[in-house]
Amino acid sequence: MSVREMLSVFVMAGILSAASVALAAETARETTGRIKFVDVMKHVITLEDGSTYKVARGVNIKRMKAGEKVIVITSGFGGTVEASGITPAVD
Repeated sequence: MSVREMLSVFVMAGILSAASVALAAETARETTGRIKFVDVMKHVITLEDGSTYKVARGVNIKRMKAGEKVIVITSGFGGTVEASGITPAVD
């Protein structure tokens, strides 16, 4: 195998690796809504519109209550989406 062929193989491998990482990483998104239910044991919140979010372990949901208006920040990697942040929203 020539140096040129080997270089082509390495370049293609790099391009494919970068494309895989780009597809796996998703951008952060924000959703605003009112909390319907907080499941502290499963670390999940449900909004009044029926959307349910698995909450990252570093996010404290113990003081959140039904009826509270919040902004849910979701992010994902590798097909898993979770709430990486939840903040109070202005009514």
